[in-house]
Amino acid sequence: MPAPKIERLDEALQEYARHLDKRLIADNTRKAFWGDVRLFERFLQPDDKQPAPLLTQIKGDHVRSFLEHEEHQRRAASPKSLERRLTSLKAFFKFLREHGYIMLDPADGVPYKPLLDPLPDLLTDEEADRTLHAAREYSLEEKLDTRPLTVVTLVLETGIKKSECMALTVHDIVRDPRSIAIRYAKKHLKFKERTLPISEECLALLDANIERYELNDKLFPCTGRNLEYLLTGKIAPRAGLRTLTFEMLRWTCAMRDFRTGQMHDDQLQYKYGLSPIGWTEMAAKLKRSQESA
Repeated sequence: MPAPKIERLDEALQEYARHLDKRLIADNTRKAFWGDVRLFERFLQPDDKQPAPLLTQIKGDHVRSFLEHEEHQRRAASPKSLERRLTSLKAFFKFLREHGYIMLDPADGVPYKPLLDPLPDLLTDEEADRTLHAAREYSLEEKLDTRPLTVVTLVLETGIKKSECMALTVHDIVRDPRSIAIRYAKKHLKFKERTLPISEECLALLDANIERYELNDKLFPCTGRNLEYLLTGKIAPRAGLRTLTFEMLRWTCAMRDFRTGQMHDDQLQYKYGLSPIGWTEMAAKLKRSQESA
């Protein structure tokens, strides 16, 4: 069946709405995508009696003017909201281009405003090595506390969130192929589920942690706050760091993947359990961090 002929913005929005309804994304993400592109539509077509603009008429200047309007109106959007609006438009026009409805993407050349959102804290390769060394030394001391080393290794390899790490159980370890399964109980978050490969060393550490604490359910039967206290209070000083958090480890993993360029966007989006808009935002921050390094 041939693709419908789409020439005007209103027709494109109808097609995009059907596309969003099919995507396995959180409701809030879907609403954000849709709300932002509808704002853009109303900006271009303030009078409903006017015909909808042709897609070929929409240029980068229209996208820039829309963002300026949002920034300077009476109830101005926050910097974070402005960044999200641009992300939504980039996702919308990317969809149109990939499906052959437009030849040129008017949002592609519109840059994010620098420093709209603070850049993430992440570790250099040297700092990551020092962190692993410090955690390894700590695991050999009197208490034989293997948790920090296990967490640091696991998150540096997989980039999982703190909440995902804390939800892991012994049953989420997959031995063939060697990996860790991230699961979600809530139906609308099922799209975040994934299975991520881990190294032989990481599996050995997980097994050692299970044996050390005689675990049969949760891999880390303590609070996330308790683990981050260990990371910041025990490991960071030994590694010459001011602080050490799950978020830092996750972003460090993401930067390593981004820097190597060996994974496509859809693979990275899958690995980090993100919606399309979430990955676009992460990628923008990684690019800015890379450029500022």
